[in-house]
Amino acid sequence: MGRKAYAGTVRLSLQIISIALALGTLAIPPVLLALSGTASLDATWTALRIAALEAFTLIFLNIVTGAFRPFFNRVFKARSLQRIHVATGLAGFSLALAHGIIALVYGIAGYRTGAVYIGPIVLAVLTAAITTALARRRMRSTWRWIHRLNYLVFAAVLVHGLVLGYDVRSEVPLKILFIVYAGVVATGLVYRLAAMAKARNSPSAVVTPQ
Repeated sequence: MGRKAYAGTVRLSLQIISIALALGTLAIPPVLLALSGTASLDATWTALRIAALEAFTLIFLNIVTGAFRPFFNRVFKARSLQRIHVATGLAGFSLALAHGIIALVYGIAGYRTGAVYIGPIVLAVLTAAITTALARRRMRSTWRWIHRLNYLVFAAVLVHGLVLGYDVRSEVPLKILFIVYAGVVATGLVYRLAAMAKARNSPSAVVTPQ
C-alpha cells in the first residue's frame, strides 16, 4: 500500500469513527430515557426532556467541531466540516427553543429555583452567537468573540440540567456522560486559548477561526 493510499485509509477510518461517535452521543439520551421506564408517562414531559438532552448534546458537538477544528480539518474537508458545525449549532438552537416553548406549555410553577431563568438567558445568548456566526463576513472584528460565548452557554446549560433535569439527576450514566462532555469542552477551551497565545507570539501563525 502506497503512502497516499495509506493516508486515505486512515482519513476514512477517522471519518467513520468521528461520525459513529457523534451519532452515538445523539442516541444515548433517548435510549437511556426509554430504558428508564418513564418515557410513556406523559408525552409533553417526554418531549420536554428529549428536546433538552438533545439540544445539550448538539451544543456539545458544535463546540467540539469548533474547538478542535484544526484536527477535524485534516479528517473532513473544510467546507464539509463548516456545514456540520453550522448544522449542529442550528439544530441545537432549534431544540433548545422547542424545549423552552414546551416548558411554557407544560408549566414551570413547580420549579422554585433561579436555575429556571438560565433557560431564557441561554436562548438569548445562543441567538446572538448564531446570528453573528451567520453574519461573520460583516462582523469580522467581533463575531468570533461573541461566538465564543458558546462555552459559557455550555456551562450554563450543564448547571441548568444538573439542578432541574430529571434525567440528569436520576440517571447516573447520563450524569457521568455529561461530566465527560464538560471535560472535553474544557480541554477544547484550553486548546483554543493556547492556539491564540501562540498566534500572538508568532505573527506568521494563523489560527483557524471557530
